Amino acid sequence: MDRRPAHLNRTGLVLLGLVLTLLGAAALARGLGLFGDDRASAPLLSGQVHRYVDDHSWFWPAVTAAAIVLALLGLAWLLAQGRSAKLAALSLEPDGAGGTTRLPAKAVTEALESEIEDYPGVRSARARLLGTSRHPELRLKVAYSGRADLPDLRRRIADEALRRLCTALERDRVRATVRLRLVPGDRL
Repeated sequence: MDRRPAHLNRTGLVLLGLVLTLLGAAALARGLGLFGDDRASAPLLSGQVHRYVDDHSWFWPAVTAAAIVLALLGLAWLLAQGRSAKLAALSLEPDGAGGTTRLPAKAVTEALESEIEDYPGVRSARARLLGTSRHPELRLKVAYSGRADLPDLRRRIADEALRRLCTALERDRVRATVRLRLVPGDRL
């Protein structure tokens, strides 16, 4: 699974949080007089900055435009967080000229989950199809108990369940990430 977007999000948010925290702490320290009482009561912007702003009529429109661009970028980032790469349906015909058969991804994943949950020692299975119809990717999480034969479970998932999935999707291969998790309880 490609974790780069999540890593970039976390890194960007941590850096932004650190910068804002440092700026806020510096402003608070100045306001409390930690840099001297004269600085605490002095205006934040000097007279030179005020003169610059007064002499350049483009300054406030430029600041407004920059704020709008930043707000739009933030909104686009926020909307991107809500989008999922989850596949809703699969088209089974590679050539749409003869019609299109759409298979709901939920039907495929439910059948796969049901099959794997019938294997001995499996407590639960959760599957998701991601990507595109042409290149679907499977994310499979299987929770198993201590009484499951792990090598046999892995073999059955690879040789039976995933092979049936490929046949159902009319694909030679489907990229899959399988996560197996041992759950406490009924040991041998």
